[in-house]
Amino acid sequence: MADYDSPWKTVLERYFAEFLAFFFPEAHAGIDWTQGYTLLDKELQKVVRAP
Repeated sequence: MADYDSPWKTVLERYFAEFLAFFFPEAHAGIDWTQGYTLLDKELQKVVRAP
C-alpha cells in the first residue's frame, strides 16, 4: 500500500510558514511567528467520523 500522506505532512511541517506565505499571504502576515506554533495534525481525526 502506497503512503501518499506522509511526504505531504513532512513538507508542510518543514515549510509551514513558507506555505502560508505563498498560498495565504494575508493570514501569514497576521501571525506572530516569533511565538512558535504546534501542528495539530491528529486533532481533526478525533472530531471527524470515519466514512
